[in-house]
Amino acid sequence: MMQIKFLFAFLAVLTIVLVMVAHETSAYDCLSGKFSGPCWAWDGEQCRRLCIEEGHVSGHCSASLKCWCEGC
Repeated sequence: MMQIKFLFAFLAVLTIVLVMVAHETSAYDCLSGKFSGPCWAWDGEQCRRLCIEEGHVSGHCSASLKCWCEGC
């Protein structure tokens, strides 16, 4: 029984840490205002270029097919 409680406590702490890390990294990204349509892997260069034109550091396509600018 003690092992199950320890496992749940460990998983809870791990979940909190992962959520904090995900929030911290996403706090510096924002959606591109110029990129339109889905951002496929082969659109990465266009996404990066548009983000730089918008004044951001760089950009990348996400798994959700959106162009995210870095350094917002």
